[in-house]
Amino acid sequence: MLVTIALQVVAILVLSVAAWWVFGPGHAVSLLAGGLAAAVPNALFAFRLSLNKGRSPDSYPVVFFLGEIIKIGLTVALLALIVRWADQWQWPALITGLIVALKVPLFALWLTGDKTPVTGSEGQLAQTDHR
Repeated sequence: MLVTIALQVVAILVLSVAAWWVFGPGHAVSLLAGGLAAAVPNALFAFRLSLNKGRSPDSYPVVFFLGEIIKIGLTVALLALIVRWADQWQWPALITGLIVALKVPLFALWLTGDKTPVTGSEGQLAQTDHR
């Protein structure tokens, strides 16, 4: 989970610096705000899930789904506050930051994917029957 959050923050910062360099500070701030509107709730959600590690496995689905609902609500609330906070946002940059922050976890799965082979009960590689 930490890798995912770190990758989100790094991607948002790198794109914000690139937007500053290419388009100027208005686009960079908008991109950063849009990205953080998704990254901050994700970080809080990951922290909440890490607190539930030692508890009963039966409680995990409830914690997960309630946390996911709260994460989505917090993202929407942060976006509403961002839009209300200032008058001149660069909308394409704001939406780009949000989309990048939401899609980066797919790359985190690719980077941290488990590459160990699946083994059967005898320690041999499991084979599937494709009939």
